[in-house]
Order: sequence, then structure tokens, then C-alpha cells
Amino acid sequence: MTVAMTSGDWVAPESRRATRSRAAFKAARRHTFLVRFLRKAIPVGSVVAVVGLIVTPFLHPLQGVSGLSIGSVGIVGGKVKMEAPRLTGYRKDNRPYEVTAVSALQDIRNPTQIELQTMTARIQMEQEGWVTVNARTGQFDSQNEKLKLIDDVKVHTESGYDMRMRTADINFKAGTVNSREPVKVNMGQTTVDADTLDVKNNGELITFEGRVHVVIENAPARALAGPEREGSTPQPELLRSGVAPAAAAEQTESTKASEIGKASEIGKTPEPGKTPETGTRR
Repeated sequence: MTVAMTSGDWVAPESRRATRSRAAFKAARRHTFLVRFLRKAIPVGSVVAVVGLIVTPFLHPLQGVSGLSIGSVGIVGGKVKMEAPRLTGYRKDNRPYEVTAVSALQDIRNPTQIELQTMTARIQMEQEGWVTVNARTGQFDSQNEKLKLIDDVKVHTESGYDMRMRTADINFKAGTVNSREPVKVNMGQTTVDADTLDVKNNGELITFEGRVHVVIENAPARALAGPEREGSTPQPELLRSGVAPAAAAEQTESTKASEIGKASEIGKTPEPGKTPETGTRR
């Protein structure tokens, strides 16, 4: 069974709340779907770290950089062009990385603007394993420390998560990633589609806006009842591991029923003529 949820499908539960509160709650949910558990599931924070490595060797292409190999360097149309640049090394935490591109172009008249063509960056992260970022084109503004990834932007982790965007704007100083075009995230049994994406604080807060569509495979409808339908943090371990949420729910209900039964036995009034201890008639 597949359960599909859009931002318009999520409604406030019936309660005694004021009408205005319910309306505001529904309106906010209809326009913005905030998935807090994605800050752990989606390696958006690592994207900033990965692309930071991409631009390092291209700031001063004629200067030697440790771990950098270049096919050739020349002047093409008023731009310095590096063919087949490849950068390898280790970060401060001793995790390896590798950055490659078909070519890199730096405008001689405007050296703060750098264009990267068909680039790939790989970096080893603690939680996600190897994280790979691909893009057909990258436009880096070294003065403002901003990078715009254009056309077929992909983020893939060794643990199996994928994120695809048409474009992405990365601000290194602010630690933000923004995309104003459709975004698709795949986390195994869970997929998220949205019109836009906003990432703040290096991935601490991820917001999907517009027509948000979430699909959770093999999730019964009952798994969507309760706190999850109100937008509180779901249980990512259940979504990722493939464990049926219904099983956890049934186990919880069974435990509650058992506890209620025990409580009722303890507090039960003895029948007339019986003692609580033995149950024999006097």
C-alpha cells in the first residue's frame, strides 16, 4: 500500500481549539511543509562542505595547489581555462575527498567569477559515508562566496539517499542552500517532491514549500494518525528500516491493553461473599 500526502491533505485534528487557531494551523500547513526529521536523513549540510572543496583550486588557477593535477592551462576567449582539473586530499578531520571537472574558466577581466563545467565532488562524511555532488555547470562568485549549480544537480550518499534539483544557490558565509525550482528527495521507502527548497544553518533547518508531495511506501493509513499528522517529528528509523509502522502501533496498543487489564484487576472490587485474597465464600 502506498500513502501519498500533499500539504493540502494534512488537516488539524478535531478538538476544542479556537476556530482561528485551526484556520491558521491549516493555512500554514497548506503553504509550508516542514519536515524536521529530514535534517538527519538528508545530507544537505554536507553539500556545503563538498562544494567548498570544488572552488578551492580555482581561485588562483596559475598557483600551485597541493593535490591538484591539470591537463593543460591556456587562454580561451579572454578567459583562463584549466582542462581536466582534479583535486584530491584530506580534510582537517582526515576524511578523504576528490574533486574533478571537465574544465574550469576564469574571466581575466573579472577574476572573481569562475565557471566550472561538468563537475563532480566526492567527500567522506561521518554519518552518510561517501557523498557525491554532480552538476553540469557551476558559477562561483569568489568575492561574495556564493556558488550557483545549474542543470541536473544531484546529491547521492553511500547510505542510499538521493536528492535532485535543477538549480541550487549556495551561500558559504550564511551556510544556506536554496532552490527555486522543483526538488525531489529519495530516502528508500520515502520520497519528497516540492516546488522549492530552503536550507538554513548548514542543514539544521530544511523547508519544502509549494506543492509538497510525500510518498511513504507500505505505510498503512493508521500509521499517519496522531502526532505525525500534526506535523511533529516522525520516526525516521521506521521509515528507513522498512519496519511496518503498524507493527509498532499494534505492539504499543497491546502493551497499553495489558497494562489497563492489570490495573483493573488490582483495583477490582471483590464480589459479595468473597475475600480479595482467596476468592472463597465465607
